[in-house]
Amino acid sequence: MKYITETERIYLREFNTEDARHIFELHKDEDVVRFTGDKIKTLKEAGHEITQLSGSYKKYGFGRWAVIRKRDESFLGWCGLTYYPDLARVEVGFRFNKKFWGQGFATEATKSVISYGFSSIKLSKIYAHAHKLNTSSQKVMEKCGFTKIKEFEYNDVPVYLYVKKNPDLLIEFISAQETFQVRHPVLRPGRPLETCVFEGDDLKSTFHLGAFYNKNLVGVVTMMKSAEKTENVFQLRGMAVLDDYRKKGIGEELVCHAEEEVRKKGGTSVWMNARQVALNFYMKLGYEKFGEKFNIPKIGAHYKMKKQL
Repeated sequence: MKYITETERIYLREFNTEDARHIFELHKDEDVVRFTGDKIKTLKEAGHEITQLSGSYKKYGFGRWAVIRKRDESFLGWCGLTYYPDLARVEVGFRFNKKFWGQGFATEATKSVISYGFSSIKLSKIYAHAHKLNTSSQKVMEKCGFTKIKEFEYNDVPVYLYVKKNPDLLIEFISAQETFQVRHPVLRPGRPLETCVFEGDDLKSTFHLGAFYNKNLVGVVTMMKSAEKTENVFQLRGMAVLDDYRKKGIGEELVCHAEEEVRKKGGTSVWMNARQVALNFYMKLGYEKFGEKFNIPKIGAHYKMKKQL
């Protein structure tokens, strides 16, 4: 049994097969699933849910966790993190037995999970969504410091989407030379440091951004203005994140910040030579592939991609 995090009143742990009855009892309550619709009708279905959660623990290192009250070991419900691959985002969510509503457990557990997600998993941001009529969940989001960003439909029901950014992650302007700290181990491993220098790095129209986690540089990106004076087009180059910080949303933060700076400079579009392995990442950010695949010696297969801002 793996313990995840704790507060004064509760602790969170991974689910195990013995928790199937708890899942079953929780999700068969009509009031608990009123705004979610995720009913579990049998113990067998509850067991299948446990199996899926175990798979999430192994694949992503996190998932939904059992919330246990310390003083009597009561199962209160669950709270945890879910990764949505199609959206490339992590959301926090929770369900609690009705008899424990109104006692602050949802807020307490959610705050603890957010802290764990930011400090231990090093996520760049965490999302959440709540049904438009579910004012109780909306209040939890507000108490936990989330910002409401939009309204949309999730599984054909109207919901609000919230986001909270990691306060320990900062995006700042850096010099071309500073980018080498990340470019070298990620983009040019085993090669001379001078191979990290890009033509145009030191032009006044070029800018570099760095992602700092707890003041340590963990990711970089570069934007270079097109040589054609009549065009407000920028090329994205050298986007890289250190291995220990990948798949945590830091790359997305870097690209989005870089695009915003391009807009401020009057830029209308961005293009790049994207590594084949990074196509899905950029497509989720709105970039489109054009042209045929080509190879860059000593680096690998690439495609040209572009995005109108």
